[in-house]
Amino acid sequence: MSHGSTDKCEPNLTPLLDLVLQLVMFFMLCANFVVEQTSAEIKLPEAEAAKALDKEEGDPLFLNVNEQGKVLLTPDQREGDTDTLDNEIQVENYMGRRAAEERKKTNKQELQTTLILRVDKLTPFEKTYKIMKACRRAGYQKVQLRVLLGTGLDR
Repeated sequence: MSHGSTDKCEPNLTPLLDLVLQLVMFFMLCANFVVEQTSAEIKLPEAEAAKALDKEEGDPLFLNVNEQGKVLLTPDQREGDTDTLDNEIQVENYMGRRAAEERKKTNKQELQTTLILRVDKLTPFEKTYKIMKACRRAGYQKVQLRVLLGTGLDR
């Protein structure tokens, strides 16, 4: 055949479709890992000003606190059959074990992990403060509260 053929030339779309499907699967997996660390039943409080997470600080550790002040452990945080920490003593013991594991992995005495508390907006501050103090006593000095950035228009 000559190069000047009048037959229609159709591109092969199979490699393109394969690439698109691989990208979709990759993003679905990434989104799934982020969702595993959070709890949908926690309704975060709103704030007029908030600072975004700093990406240079590495992987943060999330703790979800419901409106009764109990820490809800995600499936990857659970130890045995415990899925909630009911008081600050349990929180301090649990976080102390996590801190010891992290110190062993990094061979550093000072913890570099940022702890982010996702506290329900109906949780009394007294309980939130006790959880924060327990985490600090366990060795986590970088403790942040997670909020939703509000518009500030509903005063």
